[in-house]
Amino acid sequence: MRESFLFFLCAAVIAGGCAGGVEKLYSEKVPGSAQEAPLEEVELDYRINPKDILEIEVYPDRDLSREVTVTRTGTISFPLLGEIQVQGLSVSAMERKMKVLLEKDYLVNPQVYVKVKRYHEVSVSILGEVNRPGTYELESQEGETTLLEAIAKAGGFSALANIKKIKIIRTEGGQRKVYQVNGEDVIKGKKRDVPLKANDIIVVQQSWF
Repeated sequence: MRESFLFFLCAAVIAGGCAGGVEKLYSEKVPGSAQEAPLEEVELDYRINPKDILEIEVYPDRDLSREVTVTRTGTISFPLLGEIQVQGLSVSAMERKMKVLLEKDYLVNPQVYVKVKRYHEVSVSILGEVNRPGTYELESQEGETTLLEAIAKAGGFSALANIKKIKIIRTEGGQRKVYQVNGEDVIKGKKRDVPLKANDIIVVQQSWF
């Protein structure tokens, strides 16, 4: 199954060359952004988003445990605490935040456990040298869809693709960061495939002959 998937990705590829116009659009530096780096060095840490459905368990007071939906503004409503801003927090950071808030005025040494029951819609944009550029909805959980799987959804690489120069543009902490991925190394198994995050922009650059 995996072999046929990789064959589909490779079938339309003509390797080589230097990058062209797409790079000029997306490689411009943003103040405060990181330099381009291999994305495999970046850890995937899921951040809570609007429309996520969360299961929250509180011990020892199980009556506080419940299922909540993150609002469009990134908040949840919780007994005793009212509205809490949770968008952008990791699950562990949200647990710590709720523990501090509950411990401050209400409970002694509460234990809070948060689980994402249902994830918000995850989509990415795929541009440049693929057969069907556009925006694609991925699996419901960040990290379940990888770079090569997303490119397959876009019809695979075009005949002009330079698979050694694939960029992933990602917003982290309010800053736009650009990561360079060598797709040929991924296909050959020299590098691991890259898990994608919501709103990633993938740019497959062009070869020149």
